Amino acid sequence: MIIKRPVFLLLALIVVITLIALPTLTYPLGRDQGEFATIGRGILDGRIPYVDLWNPKPPAIFYVYAAAIRLFGRSSEAVRVLDLLMFPPLAATLYWIGKRLASSRVGLWATLLFGVFYFTETFWTLSQNDGIVLLPMALALACAIKAADAEKRSALWALASGALSAYVIWYKYPFALFVGVAVFAYVWVRARRASPLQWRDIGAFIVGGLLIGIGGIAHMMAIGAWDALVQSALVTASYTAQGNGDLISAMQTALGFRWQQWGALFILALIGLMLAIRRFNRRSLWWIVLVWLIAGTAMMLVQLKFYDYHWLPMLPPLALIGAGALEAIVNAIFRKGDLPGRPYTTILHGGAAVALLLVMLTVIGARTFPYLTGREDQVAYYHQFQAGEFVADESLEVANFLKARVAPGDSLFIWGFRPEVYYLSQLNPAVRFIFQFPLVANWYPVEWRKQTADILWAALPPYVLVLQVDYMPWVTGNNEDSNTDLQGYTELNNWLEFNYVRDSQIGNFLIWRRTSIPKSS
Repeated sequence: MIIKRPVFLLLALIVVITLIALPTLTYPLGRDQGEFATIGRGILDGRIPYVDLWNPKPPAIFYVYAAAIRLFGRSSEAVRVLDLLMFPPLAATLYWIGKRLASSRVGLWATLLFGVFYFTETFWTLSQNDGIVLLPMALALACAIKAADAEKRSALWALASGALSAYVIWYKYPFALFVGVAVFAYVWVRARRASPLQWRDIGAFIVGGLLIGIGGIAHMMAIGAWDALVQSALVTASYTAQGNGDLISAMQTALGFRWQQWGALFILALIGLMLAIRRFNRRSLWWIVLVWLIAGTAMMLVQLKFYDYHWLPMLPPLALIGAGALEAIVNAIFRKGDLPGRPYTTILHGGAAVALLLVMLTVIGARTFPYLTGREDQVAYYHQFQAGEFVADESLEVANFLKARVAPGDSLFIWGFRPEVYYLSQLNPAVRFIFQFPLVANWYPVEWRKQTADILWAALPPYVLVLQVDYMPWVTGNNEDSNTDLQGYTELNNWLEFNYVRDSQIGNFLIWRRTSIPKSS
């Protein structure tokens, strides 16, 4: 079997990028990864999402995490491996799309740009549902284009595109906007070929979407989670509508951070768009990528929070546009009449690729090299991973504190937004709420407060963790930290003071011990 040169280069890129990204396996879990892992582990233990473990997001990411934990064990590495597993098929799909739009070189550049800019993201942004979902998004778009190109098996490709588009929505409700990208791609390619739309393809796309949509609903009903999921979606809509306080200030902050991460990619994409304006016409396939970028931007904007990971749906189209810009720049340098083309273009392509890979190696290596070489222990390594009041080594130290005193599988109650401690300590949430804000914000049902207090009077977990200086008005609806909010929650505060005593403090964690448990040295 002879492997063509572009395919060989694609395989080489995938291997090299994956190898450079391997140290990201050591990254600690952030808040979101902690909540997904806790719910994923709970699913494996027979707990019902939304009923036993509440969350405002759709369930796809919980089941993806559950699969990773089942396959690779109950560790942080089992979660972080998802990015590495997602990348090869996503890279191959981006390569195919880039090749279909322009050339194999554009496909290779898109693969490289995506890999470099994705894996240089922070520990907070990697392994998020906004990143994992990029694989079914890209596959849905590729299947839509294949359906428009094909004649004999177009309905099968349309069926797959519809199924994948529906699956995308099970990650986050705003991702429903992506369905329009897949539909536009099919219609645009058919129009470009001057071919009429095929009703069998349209029907197959709808059937594929219904299979996944109705299938997911049926599964939620079968396990008794559907009503709780609907309630979760309704209250989440109220939460989303609150925005992130000062939207302009939040957007300015988010843009500043995105510029630090993606500045070079933004410049490349801008160059690509400027170069493409002259070539954009009613037949250009690049309109598909532009619509994808617009949809990704809309997904970020409608969530009204502008979190780092909300920008990730924009990365694949930005990588494709940037790839087109790089190829256009190289072609402009080596037009006929200039330097001899082939050897110089090969050197320029190779040099640029190596430079990008070195940037990736430097960014990841600067974070992980001292730990990997034994120059710092895990606690010191985790200390560099911070986000606001969140410091990863505090989570690790609290988890170790609890593991030394409580048997795995016992219960724990955390008053705050630090669900990663549940997962790291191997302890189960004592109530369905793995973070405090559904019991604080006024857009959630008030009866949840009494129900939670009643359960805790019966449960009495060995330890309770109360967080301080965790100011999150965008989820709590006020400007107080968890410790202060607790004082206004009379039922819970009375329960805590009657049954527990302050034991110790680790960072921003105030540790309360049940009075019947003797203090450990």
